[in-house]
Amino acid sequence: MENRKELLEQYMEDGKLPLKGELFVRKSVVGGKLEEFREKKRADALTSRQNTVGGQKWILRRSNRVYWGIAAMFILLFGTGTCYFASEEKITSEAVAVDYRLPDGSSVKLMQNSTLSYNKVSWLWGRKLNLLGSAFFDVTSGKTFTVRTEAGDVTVLGTKFLVEQEGKTITVNCEEGSVKVETPIGEQTLKAGESVRCDENEIGPVQEKEELPEVLGYEDDPLVNVVADIQHIFDVEVVGCEKYNELYYNGTILTKDLHETLKRVFGSLGISYQLNGQKVILE
Repeated sequence: MENRKELLEQYMEDGKLPLKGELFVRKSVVGGKLEEFREKKRADALTSRQNTVGGQKWILRRSNRVYWGIAAMFILLFGTGTCYFASEEKITSEAVAVDYRLPDGSSVKLMQNSTLSYNKVSWLWGRKLNLLGSAFFDVTSGKTFTVRTEAGDVTVLGTKFLVEQEGKTITVNCEEGSVKVETPIGEQTLKAGESVRCDENEIGPVQEKEELPEVLGYEDDPLVNVVADIQHIFDVEVVGCEKYNELYYNGTILTKDLHETLKRVFGSLGISYQLNGQKVILE
């Protein structure tokens, strides 16, 4: 072994390698194998780095896709929300009633000083609207139809009915079909010809109004009393009556004719007036 080592060192000092000899041939083969192994390792390392860089690019591209996906979702939600709020429909009546047709063909007669609102987007999957005041509905058959008020909800499938809402009180009159009235204190189903009045304390049938005679007579009655009767019978507001507290009225009023009654009462006393919707303005 020592001889071989000395021989190797001698050749190395001389700067040459033997081309023959079992030891040196084997060393040359092993050296070649080592060189091939090192080349393979260098190639593998290069491929690994490329894959790592490519993976980073893939991760980056995937992150970009996630980012833009989230951005698109927010844009979609924002756009949908904007579309929803922009689709709010509001109908308001003032001195006179308003006729309105809903998207499903149902018709509404919105009474004076009332407001009706609904959303044209949500209407596609649920017929729901909000009412402040009074309205008469003629509903086409289809999905459930709901009128929401501060006092409660009225639900139908297809019918004719009248809803009168004032604060926390609601009166419903079913003219055709059937309706369900739901309030915080309970619910009741009405058939054609039935009415119900609901407030914060009870649900009960509507008391029928006492039928008034067609003519009422007055003899030396204070004008303020006559005006109070006119307001109650005809559901109007008389403005400016306080200027005539000293006057008295002798005569009659017609309970079914507002114009003739105003002419008789104020005309006979020499008071000029104007009828503006549900307001009688004394001049």
